Amino acid sequence: MQPNQEPEHNAAKVALKSRRKAERARDLLLETAQTLGIITATPYVTEDNVPAMNIAPGQSPFVRQDGHFYCFASELAAHVRALLSQADVRFQLIEDEQSAQNIWARIRLTFLADVKEITRDSSQFDEICAAIDKRHGPVMSVIKPFTDFHLFEITPISGILVTGFASAYDVKGPGFELEDHLTSS
Repeated sequence: MQPNQEPEHNAAKVALKSRRKAERARDLLLETAQTLGIITATPYVTEDNVPAMNIAPGQSPFVRQDGHFYCFASELAAHVRALLSQADVRFQLIEDEQSAQNIWARIRLTFLADVKEITRDSSQFDEICAAIDKRHGPVMSVIKPFTDFHLFEITPISGILVTGFASAYDVKGPGFELEDHLTSS
């Protein structure tokens, strides 16, 4: 090996190690997270003709199957009404505060997704509701008949995975495949 090639080789080894660590962090977050953050932004114009934005954050228990997230949530919540109206939406999974090694560097995954409602007459509806019940407990059997609740299928498109200080990646697709390592600009 040429002396000037050694730093390149070491840098590649460090990058691969960092990537594998990020993949493990992503997989652990996907396994352990119980609620999906839903952040909607709806633009509007005030009475004074000033552009403004309604921000509606919310949380919903979810199940993840075949690369899709499924949430069952009430339209009484502003973020669910925004989902129903197809407003601009971002989703987030974030490491639990109790298990985080460093509160300043919690693992988090923020992403864009395609969203569709699974109607009650769909063959998937009962199957997905049963999976939510199995994962999150018997409350599902109580709220399932409530007509203000809607079942959503959320299919990730792209996002950002942050696994610590100076460790962030663009991710793509339902499997959150790591793309580019993000660096400061």
